[in-house]
Amino acid sequence: MAKTNSFKIAELIRGISFDVDNDVITTTKSINSKNKARGNATRTATTEFAIDTFSKTTYRVARYIVSMSKGSAYHSTEVILVHEGSNVILTSYGTLKSETLATIDADISGSDVRLLVTPSSATSTVIKFDRTLVEA
Repeated sequence: MAKTNSFKIAELIRGISFDVDNDVITTTKSINSKNKARGNATRTATTEFAIDTFSKTTYRVARYIVSMSKGSAYHSTEVILVHEGSNVILTSYGTLKSETLATIDADISGSDVRLLVTPSSATSTVIKFDRTLVEA
């Protein structure tokens, strides 16, 4: 059964509250915008793959919070990257880990910037990220 627009609006309103005294909107829902995204992947191989891509012509800078887990092992890091159209410069910092679960790199492929992850083990590794983009 298709959801009506009235139902969609009611669901939206149900998840939002406004604090008049502090002029703040809060929500229990996840919010996405053109500059923000979330994603995840589970891999059972040690081959490099693109976990995320974005347009190099629209965006210049990306910041990622990456969280990885393999059983009880964990590895999280923050990544900032910038490009000038041909090359990507990347830095990782704020890394907390029980062991190294993957390496992170970035490149440009065609019209896209790609965040690349290479798991360090063929054992099932879950990789999740939150991304914020800054326009060029």
